[in-house]
Amino acid sequence: MGQKLQLAFILLISGAFGAYSQTTDSLLIKKIKEEVKKELKQEMKAEFAKENKTLFDWSKVTLSGYGAVNYYNYTKYDTDPNIKDKFDAERLNLYLGYIFNDWITFKSEIEFEHGGTGSTIDLDTQEEFGEYEQEIEAGGEVKIEQIHINFAIRPYLNVRVGKMKIHFGLAQDLDRPINYFTSHRQEMENEIIPLGWYEHGIQFHGTFLKRLKYELSITSGLDATGFSSRGWIKDGYQTRFDMENANSLALSARLDYKFGKNKYTYVGASAYVNDAAANRPKNDMSESAYVTIFEGHITYDEDYLRFNSVIMWGNLENSNIVSRKNATLSNNLGVKRTPVGKNMLGFSFEGGYEVLHFIKPGSKQKVYPFVRYDYYDTMHQVEGNVVRKPRWERSAIMGGFNWFVHPQIVLKAHYQNRTLGSDHYDLVTSLNTGRKQQENTFSMGIGFSF
Repeated sequence: MGQKLQLAFILLISGAFGAYSQTTDSLLIKKIKEEVKKELKQEMKAEFAKENKTLFDWSKVTLSGYGAVNYYNYTKYDTDPNIKDKFDAERLNLYLGYIFNDWITFKSEIEFEHGGTGSTIDLDTQEEFGEYEQEIEAGGEVKIEQIHINFAIRPYLNVRVGKMKIHFGLAQDLDRPINYFTSHRQEMENEIIPLGWYEHGIQFHGTFLKRLKYELSITSGLDATGFSSRGWIKDGYQTRFDMENANSLALSARLDYKFGKNKYTYVGASAYVNDAAANRPKNDMSESAYVTIFEGHITYDEDYLRFNSVIMWGNLENSNIVSRKNATLSNNLGVKRTPVGKNMLGFSFEGGYEVLHFIKPGSKQKVYPFVRYDYYDTMHQVEGNVVRKPRWERSAIMGGFNWFVHPQIVLKAHYQNRTLGSDHYDLVTSLNTGRKQQENTFSMGIGFSF
C-alpha cells in the first residue's frame, strides 16, 4: 500500500511540473511573437518613410501666385449708355511646382477667373447687337493654364514639354499686377492676342553670350472659327473643346537682349506663324489661313524709373474667305460671326516714376504716378468684300498711380479715355454730333504677388 501511494505521489508531481512547463513555454512563445511583430512594424514604418521621402519630398515643392480684384466706374460710354458699374474678382493664379533633381522640374499653373465657374447669362452689347448669351461659367473659368516638365540641360539649352506659356509681346512676361501699372491687364495686347497664351507642345529656351535669351516653340495653333472684327485672332485660341485640334502646328520664336540689372530690363522681338484654317472643327475650308504676327518690345525697370513699350503687326491670309465661312457657322459653336480684318496694327507705351523717395527717403513703400497710351486697329486693312469698320480703330490714354504698401501688394487707380474711329450720333435726334465715340472709365483695385 505504501509503495502504491509513493507511485501516485510521483505521478502527480510529474503531471503538475509538465503542466507548469507547458504554460511557461506558451507564455515565452507568445512574448517572442509580440516582440517580432513589434520589430517588423518598426522596420516597415522606417522603410515606408524612406520610400515616401524618395518619391515625394515636401522640401522640393514650390508654391507661388498672384491675384487682382478691381472696381470699374463707367463715366461716359457712348457704345453702351446703359452699362452698369462693375466689381470684378479678376483672377487668382496659383503656381505649383516640384523639383525632382538639379536639372528636372515640374511646373503647373491654375487660374481662377472672374469668380470661378457656374451657369450665367452674359449681355453682349458690342458685336451681337445686345443679345443675351448663356455661358457655362460664372463670368469666368477655373482652368489649368500650364502643366509641363522642364529639362535644364545647359544654360543655353533647356527644354519644356507639356502645356506652357508662349512669351509673345510683353503682357505674357509682365503678367503679375505688380509688374504693370493699370488696374486691368495691358489693353492693346489683351484686345488682339490671347492673354495669357498657353499651348501644348515643346519649347526650347536658354541664354547665351550672358545677355541674349531665346525661346523657340513648336505647339498647338489657332482655330480660325474664333476670329472676329473686334478681337481679330484673339478668340481663335482653342479653349471651347476638351482637346485641341493639331492638324496645323504653330511656330513661334523670341529673342531678348538684357541690358540692365533688373530682370525686367531688356529689348527684343518675337514672331508667330500658324495655318488656322486646318484647325477648324469641320473641314469646311480648303484654302489656308496663315496667321503671321511680328512684334518688337522694350521694358525698363531700374532705380526709380519704369517704362515699357510694344509695337505689333499681323496678317491673316484669305481673311475674306475666313469671314465668309465663319458667317455660316452654327450658333452652338459659341463664336462671333463677324468679318475679320486682313491686317492688325497695335502700339502701346506705359511709364511711371517713383516719387515717395523724395518725401520719405528710405521708405520701403513706393508710389508711382504713371501714364499709358494704347493704339490698336483690328481691321487696319481688309480684303475682298469685307468692309472695314472704323469702330475697331481705338486709342486710349490713361493716367493714375500705383501705391505699393508692400513690395508684393499694390493699390491702383486710374482714369481712362478711349476714343473709337466711329462717329457719334445723338440718341434723340440720330444726328452726327461731329465727334468720335468715347468710352471713359475710372477704375481702381488691389493686386498682390507671393
